[in-house]
Amino acid sequence: MRRCSGNDSLEDFSTSTSSLDRSSSQQANIPEMVEDALEIISQDGDYMERIGMDVRMQCILCSWAGPRIILEYHIRKDHSHQIHKQDKNEWNITYTLGGLVQQRLWSSQVVEYARTLYVLSAKYEDPDCIMATLTMLSAESAPKAGTITIYNKVTGQPYTWSGNIELLPPSLPYFMDQVCLKLEISSINLLPNSANLKLLNRELVLHSPYKVVVGHPELNDIQIILFIKIFN
Repeated sequence: MRRCSGNDSLEDFSTSTSSLDRSSSQQANIPEMVEDALEIISQDGDYMERIGMDVRMQCILCSWAGPRIILEYHIRKDHSHQIHKQDKNEWNITYTLGGLVQQRLWSSQVVEYARTLYVLSAKYEDPDCIMATLTMLSAESAPKAGTITIYNKVTGQPYTWSGNIELLPPSLPYFMDQVCLKLEISSINLLPNSANLKLLNRELVLHSPYKVVVGHPELNDIQIILFIKIFN
């Protein structure tokens, strides 16, 4: 029978610790290994086309652009802090009118529910419209249906879009208007004192004369709350 000396124990412990360190190091390098592999694959145009990697998309949260097939991986890796995680199939996301009128393109938020990533996009369109659309980023998830609802701030009347949630297309949210909820701002009493105020050239002005209103809330103070429901 072999006896274990103190040195044997130290050697066993050292070997065990070294193995754990190597394992941890290998796990830590997996994202880098994936990126290296994808870089090699991206150099073979024919193979990329066969597996659907030739479709390129720009990230909805930054300037990154790459194969559609790794967009979700990119967002989960580089934008994990920007993903709104939900544990229920109903939630709401708040935009400001100021945030929407300051840009011409769609403003998007990424939401994770039941391990599926959804993209909620909103946009202000001249002269008086709010638009919102809901798409799915996770290509391997089963098809889903859902609703987007905005409530009139005075009467509480709901305005709802409902339908199938389509996969995020390569051109959204940049160039193509998808089937979406589209409302005139005046229909939901979004502006304070709507009888006397309107949006002109993306600024709050009096109906007459056309002067920028002083003393009224800034556009960034006016909230647009979108209520989302996913049907499982």
